[in-house]
This record gives sequence, C-alpha cells and structure tokens, in this order.
Amino acid sequence: MEIPVYLFTGLLESGKTTLIQEVAGEEDFLEPGTTVLVQCEEGEESFSEAFLKEYRIVLLEIEEPEELNEMFWKRCEKEYRPAQILIEYNGMWEMEKLFKSGIPGEWFIGGVYSTVNAETAELYISNMRKQFMEPLRDSNLIIFNRCGETFDRMKFRRSLKALNPQVQVAFERADGTMFGNEIEEMPFDYSGDTVEIEDMDYGLWYLDAMDHPDRYMGKEIRFTARYCASAKPDQKYFVPGRHIMTCCEDDIQFLGFICYFEGDMPFKHGDWVNVSVHFDYGECRMYGEEGPILRLIHIEEGKKPQQELVTFT
Repeated sequence: MEIPVYLFTGLLESGKTTLIQEVAGEEDFLEPGTTVLVQCEEGEESFSEAFLKEYRIVLLEIEEPEELNEMFWKRCEKEYRPAQILIEYNGMWEMEKLFKSGIPGEWFIGGVYSTVNAETAELYISNMRKQFMEPLRDSNLIIFNRCGETFDRMKFRRSLKALNPQVQVAFERADGTMFGNEIEEMPFDYSGDTVEIEDMDYGLWYLDAMDHPDRYMGKEIRFTARYCASAKPDQKYFVPGRHIMTCCEDDIQFLGFICYFEGDMPFKHGDWVNVSVHFDYGECRMYGEEGPILRLIHIEEGKKPQQELVTFT
C-alpha cells in the first residue's frame, strides 16, 4: 500500500503537538480512514481522547528510537490499515535513524514540518546547534512560533534558506497571528539591465535569486567568485560561487549556480574569477528541478576578496 507519512519535528516544547492538531483540522489534509499517530515524546500539550476520536486517530507512544523498526511499521500496516501516518518525532533523535528504520518502500514522505520556539531559538542555536539544525535541513515548512516584534526574522530566514533553499519559513506571533511575507530590501540596485554584486552581498543575492528570479531574468549579473570546475573535463559548465557561513563555522558551505560556457576555459578549480553572466531560470538536470541557470558572457582573473567568507550579518 502507498501510504503518506507526515513528519513533525522540533525540539521539546517547540509546538509540534499544537501543529498536528491544527493541520488535522484542515480540510482535505487527512484522507478518509484511520490515521496512525506515532508520538516519540510527550510535552506539556497532549492529545485529548475527543481529538483522537473525532479524527479517527490511533495513538502509538514510542519511548526509544530502537522501537521504530521494520517489525513496528509492518504491525502498523497490518493491524490498522492506515490511510496515513503522522510522526511526532523526538527532536533529540537523529533523523537518519528514522529514515533507516525499515519504513516500507512503498510508503512515501508526504511532508516534513518543523516547529521552533522563537523564545529559545538563539539559546539552542548557540548551545545545541547540531540538534537544532539537523531536522530543519529536510523540512518543507518551518514555523517559528511565539515571535516577539524584535525577533530577528530575516536573520533566521537567511540562514535557513541557505541551509535548505526550497524550505518555506513562517513566523507566528505569541497570539497566533502570522507575520506577513516580508520582502527584504537588497543593498544593491537590480533595476537596470546590469546588476553589480559587491563581495559581501553575494549571499543575499544568491538567496534573492532563488526566491525572486523574476528580478534578474534576462539581465547581466557581475560578481567575483571561486571557480568550481565540473568533475568531467569535457563538460561545458562550471559553478561560480562563494563559501557562505549560515549560523556558525560548522555550517560553512559553497553556494553557486551552474554556468554554461562555450569554447576553452583557461581557469582551474579554486581560482578566483570575475564573471559576467546572463541570468535565466528553468529546469536543470544538474539540480533535478527548476533553478537559476547562468550563461557566461565574460570571465577574467579575479582578486581574492579581503574577506573571503561571506556571512548574512
């Protein structure tokens, strides 16, 4: 049987139980039939008998990650014949263990939803960075709840979009109302046919190009980058990009878009270059989905920036 599995992640008291209750009440979220809810930790909020009965939910409580195994999943399928599986996952358990726990191959992940308590986010990211960030890498939606007006929403959004470019990030006030979709002003002018990206603005441009490619369609983009060569010398593409630090040094990663060129290329992997590229957007085999596609206009030797590492601050 093809059964969708919906995964709810986040550290203790981040609001996972509340989110499950909310989405269960949304029209067309749950398919008709029995829902198996696998609860891997119990916080202050609990599921009432009335809630479980109303939505035909069977609650299974798990205390240790080893309990999630092939036998457990087969028992779920045989005994309950579920229309879907909801998993309230323990935020301290490794995600990899769940993905390797013997979930039947015909089941599929319908969505990964993460919750973050904004009141403790700074504390966790400073002291428990690995546990805090790990589930967010695979999330489709991240909801920051209990946000104060002074909470630095843009900082967290930038870091998470760099970590997980396709994720949607939402921010909720303490009273449950949502902050509107904010469009961040860029520190560079993108109104003309040519867009000049300064060294330390590369990270902001990268994220903006992912979120708002229409701003750059058909334009010439100029920036300094590291030359990342194709693994196959005969391929006519490279990736001009920069190393970007999202939250801390452990999260440094190389980010760039594929760039096609014609003719010979005199540069080697790791060289600093100045590039002028034509910006487009569409399906790309290298991405496995749609994304920004660059075509080289001009390339020349570049100078290593005074500050090599790009940050979002």
